[in-house]
Amino acid sequence: MEQTQYTNLIDTILEAEQAAGHISDEARKDQEAFESSLEQERQAVREKYMGWARDGLERLRREEQEKKEQALAAQDLRQQETSQKMEQAYAKYGDNWVDTLFHQVVDIQ
Repeated sequence: MEQTQYTNLIDTILEAEQAAGHISDEARKDQEAFESSLEQERQAVREKYMGWARDGLERLRREEQEKKEQALAAQDLRQQETSQKMEQAYAKYGDNWVDTLFHQVVDIQ
């Protein structure tokens, strides 16, 4: 081979090496961009699901609070009804109760 052929071959090899270097650099940049984009998407998905979880927990908290309030209201209603029945019974039988208790205490010796 002649000198020019060697020179041309070396030039071709150097050009191929430079092209490979450029391709490698671009591939590395693409990979970095892809990883950055993927991380942003991961973060967005994480935030989306955390938002859903927070909303779900808040909904459950409100539902539990409503159940608790309903249970307390029902308990208050039962207590009021029981108290009214007791007052009615005392109004009707109060003297009997007093007499009965009095005799039970006085008759005990």
